[in-house]
Amino acid sequence: MSDENPTEGNTITTENTLDELETPRVLGQNIANTFKNTFIQSEQSFQTKLQEKYAKKLQTRLSESSNQLTPEESRKKANQELLEGLSSDIREVVRENIRQNMNEQINMFSDDQGSNRLPAGIPKTFLIHQNKIGAIEPQKAFPNNPPVSRWDRKTPLEQPVPGYEAQNMSVKTAKADKGQRQVYSPTNNEDREGSESPDMLEQGQKRLSAFERLGPLAQPKKPKLTINLSLSKDQDVREVVEIKKDVPVHDNEEIVNSTDETVIKFLPVWPWKQQVVAKKTVTVRTSKTVMMMEQEQMEEIYATEKDNAYFMIAVKGYPPSWAKEDVLDTMLDNLKGKSFVPLFIEFNSKECKFFVIRCRGALLTIHWLGFVMRKDDVELKISISLSNISIKKLDFNPRAVIKRRIAMNYDGERVLDLSEFTLKYDISHFIYFPLNRSWNQDEIVRIQSDVVWEYLTELNLSHNKITSLEGFNLELTTPRLRTLDLSHNCIENIKPLLQCRQLPLKRLHLEGNPLCTDYTDPERYVTVMKTIYPTLRELDDIPIVLKGEMPNFQRNYCPPDAMVVVEKFLEIFFPLLELPREDRADIQSMYSDKAVMTITYRNRMRHDPTFKDARNLLIKSRVLLEGDCDEVHGASSIVKLLKKWPNIQHDPATFTVDVMFHSESSTVVRINGILKLTAESLAEDETLLAFTRTIHLHTKNGSEYKIYNEMLYWDKPTHEFSKRAFQMLSVPKKNVLDIKFESPPDDDTKERLVEIFMKITELEKLPSERCLEAKDWHMKHALEYFMKLLKLDNLQKIMT
Repeated sequence: MSDENPTEGNTITTENTLDELETPRVLGQNIANTFKNTFIQSEQSFQTKLQEKYAKKLQTRLSESSNQLTPEESRKKANQELLEGLSSDIREVVRENIRQNMNEQINMFSDDQGSNRLPAGIPKTFLIHQNKIGAIEPQKAFPNNPPVSRWDRKTPLEQPVPGYEAQNMSVKTAKADKGQRQVYSPTNNEDREGSESPDMLEQGQKRLSAFERLGPLAQPKKPKLTINLSLSKDQDVREVVEIKKDVPVHDNEEIVNSTDETVIKFLPVWPWKQQVVAKKTVTVRTSKTVMMMEQEQMEEIYATEKDNAYFMIAVKGYPPSWAKEDVLDTMLDNLKGKSFVPLFIEFNSKECKFFVIRCRGALLTIHWLGFVMRKDDVELKISISLSNISIKKLDFNPRAVIKRRIAMNYDGERVLDLSEFTLKYDISHFIYFPLNRSWNQDEIVRIQSDVVWEYLTELNLSHNKITSLEGFNLELTTPRLRTLDLSHNCIENIKPLLQCRQLPLKRLHLEGNPLCTDYTDPERYVTVMKTIYPTLRELDDIPIVLKGEMPNFQRNYCPPDAMVVVEKFLEIFFPLLELPREDRADIQSMYSDKAVMTITYRNRMRHDPTFKDARNLLIKSRVLLEGDCDEVHGASSIVKLLKKWPNIQHDPATFTVDVMFHSESSTVVRINGILKLTAESLAEDETLLAFTRTIHLHTKNGSEYKIYNEMLYWDKPTHEFSKRAFQMLSVPKKNVLDIKFESPPDDDTKERLVEIFMKITELEKLPSERCLEAKDWHMKHALEYFMKLLKLDNLQKIMT
């Protein structure tokens, strides 16, 4: 058995291991009593030796320091030095005393009980000292492997030594010959940190906990994705928002790549690129007196620097889920009726800072609010600082920037587009001027710009979070307004619309507002809007057709499925009208027996001598100003009227055709053009007239269409159309299928005719030549011959 230095871990190592021993099967009471008496003697001997040793040391130290220090100081110093070495001395004495007594006990076991064997199955730890019980006597100990006491093992000692509960001893068992891995212990010399013993500490040294001595139990976990769960009172569902990394504005790709004129101009001078120096800062204080004194100081600064210096505003205390618009809107809501335009906004998840200028009233309001603003459960803390940046350095005047942006969206005459004004992502970092504030609405109207508000006919205010139009006062500002776009705003009811109900609006856009969701019935929605604006003709891009009103006219519009009907009607109807008077009876077949015809004309034509030859065209016409509403009923009555008309000729080159409605059974077509009254001699003038025919065609069987209603309007043609009329001659196309050769065609012509015939009939070359030869190469007759053979199923006649 060999002892280690107590100052190097306070452990004892033995060459033999407990694995080679066997514990006794029968407990000897006499051995237990002997072991107990031995420890009692050990305690008494330890106390005697300890008292003698420290008495000598105390006497020696007092004698050494008596010449230099007072007796009281010498006694205190000696006690302090003795206390510092108490731990190491106590341990050394205790270890030496216990080691001697245990060696004697082990020798006694070896001499008296050497012939007894240790039975298998009993834990070897029973050979250690048990408090108030004693040791366990083995039946037999081997001469080559003597029993080992627990004081020679380097395992944690749970039970304290009797009489010295503050002392913790540990014993380690070594297996040098086998090289097995030892179980980790917090008291191993190679694994411990700090002092060499948990009971021996230097002055000022902190004791390490068991967790610190053990070290980490597992590898550190990887950081998890950080998310923010935010629930607004206005939301029914909790929203999961990933917290994005804060990127400075001047490094944001979307802003750097912006094409906005204001962004391109002022991004190079972005003030937050460098550190902004605050000359004077005020914020919320615990003392109201201090805040009042600071307010007096800042009032003087606001008065002297109101037109030159930028004031820096810093806001904190908002949740991570908020955007910069939430912070700025909260401040603007608390500063109603005050001019406050945030500039150069730098926003991150912890702080929102920006500049303001020329807003003394709003800054004093922040003082009166105690630098605190609230929205629901959120409390914003604000600080105001006088910065070292002046308007000369940035050259950014808010009113000048707003004036420039208005001019960018004005067409110079009657249209102004203020959609998403300063709310787009790029420009909103440079200036935040939302039009949902009544103050800003009034400001944008009063600002001196190139816009002539009273002559505006179209105004776009979409995507501006507008809830009221009170600041615009549109009835007085834009009395000629015809089109108003309020789509994608925050209008919840019709109250804002009633503020401008006197406007003569023709088109109104409200889609994207909470107001629209209140009307589940579209007809009810249209009825309410028409009640507010009686002149309304279009709502949310949907035309409002009044009772008896025709749809809007479009030049030369015809759906593909109506093309056949319209072309056939134009091809037949107008040539019949151009027939001589006695031959116009054939046109009766085109009218229904219940057809109705109405004729109107421009009033000046009635007394104009230029149109004296056209008086018969005005028979049965309607004079609305005089209350004359004449109509022609029935196909026969219509034909009688047409026979009274003079000879006329239409110019198809001036026609415009608009199919206003088409279905499987009805088609409404509108035709505009110019005609002339044909003269019987060269000495007479030919009068030009402009006409508009709106005709309703209806079919019952899907093949035969008849005219059920015709509205005819006569007018004087414009000078431009009069010059172009009848300048182009229309030559009727000759039917290529009805060509008859006076002499047999040449071989090239025959080959071309055969190719055409083959494509039409899908016959081979030989039967196609036979058909053409049979009819003297007359294409039309050859095709009729082919159809006859096909119906008689007699194609073999030309095949063989």
